[in-house]
Amino acid sequence: ARDRSERAFGMGFVKLMNADGTTLQDGKHNLIVYKGDNKKMEDARSYLTLPCTKTEMEEKEAPSGKNLHPLANFTPSKDSTKDSFQISTVICSTKLTQNVDLLGLLNWRSNAPNIAHNLRKLMEVEGGEIVKFLPDTLDALFNIMMEMSENETYDFLVFDALVFIISLIGDIKFQHFNAVLETYIYKHFSATLAY
Repeated sequence: ARDRSERAFGMGFVKLMNADGTTLQDGKHNLIVYKGDNKKMEDARSYLTLPCTKTEMEEKEAPSGKNLHPLANFTPSKDSTKDSFQISTVICSTKLTQNVDLLGLLNWRSNAPNIAHNLRKLMEVEGGEIVKFLPDTLDALFNIMMEMSENETYDFLVFDALVFIISLIGDIKFQHFNAVLETYIYKHFSATLAY
């Protein structure tokens, strides 16, 4: 606002959500710096279809070896080391996960054919990710037990998942989540069939 003659010389962006519904992975990301028309840079519709990181660009160019996202006023530089911008991210959320298997379980209603698969995969999910979503995970498990009571297969898988979670919280590394589990049991647990 102070100097209207200043113009943006480039722009970069990052997509916080992946196509599979998970969030951006923690770590370093090399963003592509796009150069072009100042007005176009301000309009998100003109660049959100473009790759935002060097990794994404390489994946999209791999099959044909040519740029699949040409746009008149935005061109990523050919010199990969010169025109990039590195950021480091850490996602802190109790609602958005970076793990596709946990996401599959939490959204089990929208993906009913994969319930058994998602229940099995839960036991491969890193413990830190599970405890962040402990109440939601327990809700999902008890809802599966209640709503899929006609299928005995789910009962055993849910039981195994519950034993896995309880033993996980028994681990010294996650012991401070014991209070979260107790609060859930005494204040939020409402699955009459499971009770």
